[in-house]
Amino acid sequence: LPWPVEQGTITEYFGSHPHPELKGVTIKNDGIDIGTNNGAGVRSIFQGEVTGVINIPGSGGAVIIRHGEFLTVYSNLDNVSVNKGDKVNTKQKIGNAGNDSETGKGMVNLQIWKGFDKMNPQLWLAKR
Repeated sequence: LPWPVEQGTITEYFGSHPHPELKGVTIKNDGIDIGTNNGAGVRSIFQGEVTGVINIPGSGGAVIIRHGEFLTVYSNLDNVSVNKGDKVNTKQKIGNAGNDSETGKGMVNLQIWKGFDKMNPQLWLAKR
Protein backbone atom coordinates (compact mmCIF):
# COMPACT_ATOMS: atom_id res chain seq x y z
CA LEU A 1 0.00 0.00 0.00
CA PRO A 2 1.17 3.59 -0.49
CA TRP A 3 2.47 5.60 2.46
CA PRO A 4 0.11 8.14 4.04
CA VAL A 5 2.67 10.90 3.32
CA GLU A 6 4.79 11.47 0.23
CA GLN A 7 8.02 11.78 2.23
CA GLY A 8 8.63 10.30 5.62
CA THR A 9 10.38 7.75 7.79
CA ILE A 10 9.16 5.58 10.63
CA THR A 11 10.19 7.18 13.91
CA GLU A 12 8.26 4.93 16.31
CA TYR A 13 7.53 1.27 15.63
CA PHE A 14 4.48 -0.93 16.26
CA GLY A 15 4.07 -2.84 19.48
CA SER A 16 5.70 -2.72 22.90
CA HIS A 17 9.38 -1.86 23.16
CA PRO A 18 11.80 -0.06 25.49
CA HIS A 19 11.84 3.73 25.39
CA PRO A 20 14.97 4.81 23.47
CA GLU A 21 16.12 7.19 26.22
CA LEU A 22 14.29 6.38 29.47
CA LYS A 23 15.53 3.21 31.18
CA GLY A 24 12.78 0.93 32.51
CA VAL A 25 10.06 2.68 30.49
CA THR A 26 8.13 0.66 27.91
CA ILE A 27 6.33 2.26 24.97
CA LYS A 28 3.22 0.65 23.46
CA ASN A 29 2.26 1.87 20.02
CA ASP A 30 -0.87 0.49 18.34
CA GLY A 31 0.46 1.76 15.01
CA ILE A 32 3.54 3.48 13.68
CA ASP A 33 4.65 7.10 13.92
CA ILE A 34 5.90 8.57 10.66
CA GLY A 35 8.10 11.66 10.75
CA THR A 36 7.56 14.00 7.83
CA ASN A 37 7.69 17.66 6.84
CA ASN A 38 5.73 20.17 8.92
CA GLY A 39 2.21 20.44 7.51
CA ALA A 40 2.73 17.61 4.99
CA GLY A 41 -0.42 16.34 3.32
CA VAL A 42 -1.74 13.10 4.85
CA ARG A 43 -3.60 10.78 2.50
CA SER A 44 -5.68 7.64 2.67
CA ILE A 45 -3.68 4.47 2.00
CA PHE A 46 -6.70 2.77 0.40
CA GLN A 47 -10.17 3.66 -0.84
CA GLY A 48 -12.94 3.55 1.72
CA GLU A 49 -15.49 5.53 3.72
CA VAL A 50 -14.74 7.96 6.53
CA THR A 51 -16.50 6.57 9.60
CA GLY A 52 -15.17 9.06 12.12
CA VAL A 53 -13.47 12.41 12.52
CA ILE A 54 -12.52 13.12 16.12
CA ASN A 55 -10.22 15.29 18.21
CA ILE A 56 -7.89 13.47 20.60
CA PRO A 57 -6.55 15.75 23.35
CA GLY A 58 -2.78 15.90 22.97
CA SER A 59 -2.86 14.10 19.61
CA GLY A 60 -4.77 16.52 17.37
CA GLY A 61 -7.36 15.37 14.89
CA ALA A 62 -7.94 11.78 13.89
CA VAL A 63 -9.65 10.26 10.86
CA ILE A 64 -11.01 6.71 10.80
CA ILE A 65 -11.62 5.11 7.40
CA ARG A 66 -13.41 1.79 6.84
CA HIS A 67 -12.10 -0.47 4.06
CA GLY A 68 -14.42 -3.49 4.22
CA GLU A 69 -13.44 -5.45 7.35
CA PHE A 70 -10.39 -3.21 7.92
CA LEU A 71 -10.07 0.23 9.50
CA THR A 72 -7.23 2.70 9.13
CA VAL A 73 -6.74 5.39 11.75
CA TYR A 74 -4.67 8.52 11.08
CA SER A 75 -3.95 10.70 14.12
CA ASN A 76 -1.97 13.82 15.03
CA LEU A 77 -3.62 15.69 12.17
CA ASP A 78 -4.10 19.41 11.65
CA ASN A 79 -6.65 20.79 9.22
CA VAL A 80 -8.72 17.65 8.62
CA SER A 81 -10.26 17.96 5.14
CA VAL A 82 -12.84 15.13 5.18
CA ASN A 83 -16.09 14.52 7.01
CA LYS A 84 -17.85 11.44 8.36
CA GLY A 85 -19.58 9.66 5.47
CA ASP A 86 -17.19 10.90 2.77
CA LYS A 87 -15.93 8.34 0.28
CA VAL A 88 -12.17 8.59 -0.23
CA ASN A 89 -9.83 7.21 -2.84
CA THR A 90 -6.33 5.80 -2.46
CA LYS A 91 -3.86 8.69 -1.95
CA GLN A 92 -6.66 11.24 -1.42
CA LYS A 93 -5.64 13.98 1.00
CA ILE A 94 -7.50 13.78 4.32
CA GLY A 95 -5.60 16.43 6.32
CA ASN A 96 -2.18 17.71 7.27
CA ALA A 97 0.43 16.26 9.61
CA GLY A 98 0.59 17.93 13.00
CA ASN A 99 3.83 18.58 14.84
CA ASP A 100 5.57 16.13 17.13
CA SER A 101 5.72 17.88 20.52
CA GLU A 102 9.18 16.41 21.22
CA THR A 103 10.90 17.21 17.91
CA GLY A 104 8.82 20.08 16.50
CA LYS A 105 8.76 18.26 13.15
CA GLY A 106 5.76 16.88 11.29
CA MET A 107 4.41 13.51 12.44
CA VAL A 108 1.42 11.28 11.79
CA ASN A 109 0.40 8.07 13.55
CA LEU A 110 -1.06 5.32 11.35
CA GLN A 111 -2.97 2.32 12.70
CA ILE A 112 -4.53 -0.60 10.82
CA TRP A 113 -7.25 -2.66 12.50
CA LYS A 114 -8.90 -5.88 11.32
CA GLY A 115 -11.97 -6.04 13.54
CA PHE A 116 -10.54 -5.54 17.03
CA ASP A 117 -7.06 -6.81 16.10
CA LYS A 118 -4.32 -4.24 15.67
CA MET A 119 -2.06 -4.95 12.71
CA ASN A 120 1.51 -3.76 12.10
CA PRO A 121 1.19 -1.05 9.39
CA GLN A 122 4.85 -1.36 8.46
CA LEU A 123 4.12 -4.82 7.00
CA TRP A 124 1.42 -3.33 4.74
CA LEU A 125 3.24 -0.28 3.39
CA ALA A 126 5.37 -0.30 0.25
CA LYS A 127 9.09 -0.61 0.93
CA ARG A 128 11.09 2.61 0.73
